[in-house]
Amino acid sequence: MIGAVFRGVGEGLKVEERAAPVVRNADDVLLEVKACGLCGTDPAILEGRHPASPPVILGHEYGGVVVDVGKAVHAVKPGDHVVIDPNIKCGQCRFCRSGKQNLCANMTTLGIFIDGGFAQYSVAPQSAVYKVPMDMDWRDVALVEPVSCVMNGIRRSGIGLGSTVAVIGAGPVGLIWIALAKNAGASKIFVSETVPARQKAAKELGADIIIDPKRTDVVREVKAETEDGVDVAVEVVGNPSTVQQAIQMLDFGGRAVLFGTCAEEAQVMVNPYDLMRHEKEIVGSFIANYTFKPAIDAMYRRKVRSDVLFTHHFGIREIEKAIQVHKAGQSIKVLITP
Repeated sequence: MIGAVFRGVGEGLKVEERAAPVVRNADDVLLEVKACGLCGTDPAILEGRHPASPPVILGHEYGGVVVDVGKAVHAVKPGDHVVIDPNIKCGQCRFCRSGKQNLCANMTTLGIFIDGGFAQYSVAPQSAVYKVPMDMDWRDVALVEPVSCVMNGIRRSGIGLGSTVAVIGAGPVGLIWIALAKNAGASKIFVSETVPARQKAAKELGADIIIDPKRTDVVREVKAETEDGVDVAVEVVGNPSTVQQAIQMLDFGGRAVLFGTCAEEAQVMVNPYDLMRHEKEIVGSFIANYTFKPAIDAMYRRKVRSDVLFTHHFGIREIEKAIQVHKAGQSIKVLITP
């Protein structure tokens, strides 16, 4: 088979011929990969901004058709269509045992530390495999993983009927936030974004007011369009300045959700009196937490439009071109297929 292999920082992704993986363990599931989304984490790995374990086949937003299973596998069978939860948890640590498996102390990840979905075949443990409807579009399957992550964020945000929401950054994940916030009942959604194509996509997915932060003060604009801020502000950029904006644009009793990945050393100034006196909250949200099944249902019912998010499609052999298109900002989201 062929796979796109990461061998070290600065070496890009190399398409290599490899022996196809096989079922070795009792709980192994072998699948033929049908589609895999390119995530911002992938170029971050190539540039040394995210850890990985080379040599490894990247790609962690994927699904396919089951080819073979180990003797202990009972949840799926050959021929089933499945999606992969790439974050493999231990099930034994104090976080896993208290309903916080996304904080697992011993987590590892397919497509980052273990061979993943930029390949024709992949092996995953049964615990990482979820069945999807046989007639589900593979583009929709490839969005389940990021949608499951945003669903955890939606839960932590408290967005509900009548909520006013601001989303800072309308990249792929920000666009998913917009669609799911609208589906959760948000009455007005503000979006801060500079790129025209992403502004257009945000409108298509449910944004009410688009603000270009290069042309106007985002916080002032949001406060002018509301009584004095929004109920929920979501930061999806991963920048201290936009984290600051999210906090500043909150109404009394509002909640800022930090979803973008800032550098570990980043610092943000907050006003503790403002947080205390006006009961404002700042919460983080990290990957999925028991949200894969609802994400499958949401994508099957087209609650997030994959046709709007996936603007480019490449085969594995074109993976370097796909990465360049992503880095150049020419795409919203890129789909990779064998």
